Amino acid sequence: MATTATPRGSMSRQDITTHFQAEVLRQWEVDRRDWRSRQLATALLAEGLPIEQASTEVATATTDGTRLLVNPHWSAGLDDITRRFMQAHLVWHCAAGHFRHQPAPDTDPRRWHLACDHEVNAVLLMLGMPLPPQAVLFPACVGRPLSEVYAWLADNPLLDDERSLDVPPWLVVSSRASLTDAWQPRIHELMKRHLGSPHLPAPMASWLLGCW
Repeated sequence: MATTATPRGSMSRQDITTHFQAEVLRQWEVDRRDWRSRQLATALLAEGLPIEQASTEVATATTDGTRLLVNPHWSAGLDDITRRFMQAHLVWHCAAGHFRHQPAPDTDPRRWHLACDHEVNAVLLMLGMPLPPQAVLFPACVGRPLSEVYAWLADNPLLDDERSLDVPPWLVVSSRASLTDAWQPRIHELMKRHLGSPHLPAPMASWLLGCW
């Protein structure tokens, strides 16, 4: 049976897919480089977190505390503001240590995730990072501890309308103890470099130390 060779200079379907995926992830790298002049705290925290293609089970994006996992097909449909926001959102999930806080058996995991999302997005707001319209944020809860936000959400009549954009980090984490050991020095280095600057205001630093 005759076979059809791929014409020289053309790309196979697999090559096209690979190129597409690489280009999508490259956009995340470009966004990260831009932070080095605009979002110094976020840029520092992002160092050492490689951006990788997520498995097919991850519909959007997530982090396991050692890398950022992105679904390229989902990311390709994001506008620039939402894509940049999502990377910063994942980075600050790590900084807050949310991968350590797997919901207890009697905790509503969806509500807990929303509370974690709110906590991170309130930080991004303090950093002056634009939030897309679909970002989870509860103005009445800005500044409240995570446990209080979770409790407050129990009586929120619009809770069913809220949607997390990312997959909860605790679902893909394997070793929480080693991650704690890895992230504490990063937090200390962040304090050393940027405490009291616009990149790490005192209220944010106080919150961050309280997370650890």
